[in-house]
Amino acid sequence: MKIKGWHLIVLAIIVFFLDFFILGNRQVIDNPITNKIAFVIALLCFLVFLFGVIKTLHDFFSKNKETEKIKVEQEEEQGIRSTGVEIGFRRLLAIVLIISVVPQAVLLPILGLILGLPNLLLALYLLLNRRYHLVFNCFLVLLGCLFYFFTFWANKSYFSFYKSIELSACPGLINPIMTFISSLGLLALLFLLTGDIIVRLKLAHQRRLNAISLIIICLVLFFLPFLYVPQVALGEATGGGRSSGFESPHFLTNNTSTHMSYDQTHNTYVFTANMVNQDSNSPASITNICVDGKIIPITKENNMLQVDNGVITGGIISVAPGQTAIIKLVSQKPFYAITLFEGMILYSTTFIR
Repeated sequence: MKIKGWHLIVLAIIVFFLDFFILGNRQVIDNPITNKIAFVIALLCFLVFLFGVIKTLHDFFSKNKETEKIKVEQEEEQGIRSTGVEIGFRRLLAIVLIISVVPQAVLLPILGLILGLPNLLLALYLLLNRRYHLVFNCFLVLLGCLFYFFTFWANKSYFSFYKSIELSACPGLINPIMTFISSLGLLALLFLLTGDIIVRLKLAHQRRLNAISLIIICLVLFFLPFLYVPQVALGEATGGGRSSGFESPHFLTNNTSTHMSYDQTHNTYVFTANMVNQDSNSPASITNICVDGKIIPITKENNMLQVDNGVITGGIISVAPGQTAIIKLVSQKPFYAITLFEGMILYSTTFIR
């Protein structure tokens, strides 16, 4: 007969009470040797009792674990519950989503958490959900695509970042790291939906397909923005020629300060910036020009750069007090985002439609 945990518990209790009433009872036997023996027996009873409790709990949870394992296998065969591999990927994506929220939560303690709340809720859903919910996951994917492909206030998706490229000091048009980070939410949702589709089609090698689908989704979202070509808006800049920096700007800019036109005769695009030096006592300088993530050399030999009412010297454009410098850039390609620098102060504008 197999000894169970409760057998040991009952045996320990019986022996303990026998020891307590016989050897441990000094009214019956009062001897130094028997007293020590009674103490040893009581200690052994306690250890056996403790071992019996541990064995009982172990058997109980083992039985439940075995039952749960059988239940899980049955649910996986029925297509109700996700596979162990898929659950592992869900947990991994949840951890990555939580980590992606940390930087903005540290920089903006309250606002950062509010902006990162959708990712945190999605991470919680990935951690707790182990079943398939096709309709609900489809709804979540639609929301994810909406926030990824369209621009909303405080929307951190890559495409909205692309369309708001003027917010960066000297932006590059394609940033693969930004692409991947901003698409983590959509990546997780597409992975959930793919798992729903795989299990309902009853395809073979479901675990392998889960891993392959995750890799394919990662690659698609990573390279998708490279296929996006923004449209150029001719005329006044859509970015409004905004300035930013820690110091007071010397140049006055507004919505009509920057302009882009197309010269059909020479088949070129011409960017024009009217930089008004509002300081009537001292000159001001444009120290750098950044076009679509590339620094443009400020030299007289640069045929792309034309300056009127300003002086190019020492790699900068100097503008006299109270004067307006007209800076032109000419190129065969359209301009998307242009930033003019005055030291640490920048004047950003964009022509992305």
